[in-house]
Amino acid sequence: MSAIRALVAREIRTQVYSPVAWVVWTLFLFLAGWFFFSLVYQFAVLVETYTGYAEMMQSREALERLNLNEWVVAGLFQNLLVLFVFLIPALTMRSFAEEKKQGTDELLLTAPVTPGQLVVGKYLGVLAVTGVLVAGTAFYIVVLLRYGDPERGPILTGLLGLSLAVAALTALGFAVSTLTRSQVVAAVGSFVLFLLLFVADWPAESTQGIAHAVLKALSLPGHFDGFAKGKVASGDVLYFVSLGAMGLFTARLALASQRWRSS
Repeated sequence: MSAIRALVAREIRTQVYSPVAWVVWTLFLFLAGWFFFSLVYQFAVLVETYTGYAEMMQSREALERLNLNEWVVAGLFQNLLVLFVFLIPALTMRSFAEEKKQGTDELLLTAPVTPGQLVVGKYLGVLAVTGVLVAGTAFYIVVLLRYGDPERGPILTGLLGLSLAVAALTALGFAVSTLTRSQVVAAVGSFVLFLLLFVADWPAESTQGIAHAVLKALSLPGHFDGFAKGKVASGDVLYFVSLGAMGLFTARLALASQRWRSS
């Protein structure tokens, strides 16, 4: 455990001392804030419009159908998922590719730790950095709770979905980083992989049978939307856990192979 803690601390220091992490965090807060206040403004305009309509028609049925969670909370979480697809590759690209570039990978591969410990330690370090994106979301949730009255359930499930998505995408991005010595290649490769998962179900409507089922099963937003709407399905949880496990398993195989070649 001491070896893993040392690896985690080392990875966090490496990431935090890099300007890339600060640029990504700042960009995320700016874009997330833009999305949040845009959604709140659109909701306020809708409420004002429907209020006038309700007074004119002497009926509040249409006004009562407006739901803060549906219009603001779910919309915010879905937009944040899009941001993760673009921003997480910038945080995972240097996790191992930079080690290869600087030649420090030999020290890690010959250190008295197993490939599994190396993967877990560095992954948890990167996850602590990417997890800041989810933590930053809390500010906008606090604002919403302070000045609005949203349902707590969809907020909690949405945050759970964001956390699972970040953990899974971080694992996949980390795996890509172990396969190359170029940060640019690692970032582009991760982004392409995330984008494929994001658009996987787009051609599903024009397919049938097994192809349709496979494309739907691979869809990243398809498994995330339930969380944003207050629903937690075991299949959706399993999807993100499987992506994460696949990424970590791939990373371990890559590092074990590199250790064998260097021995």
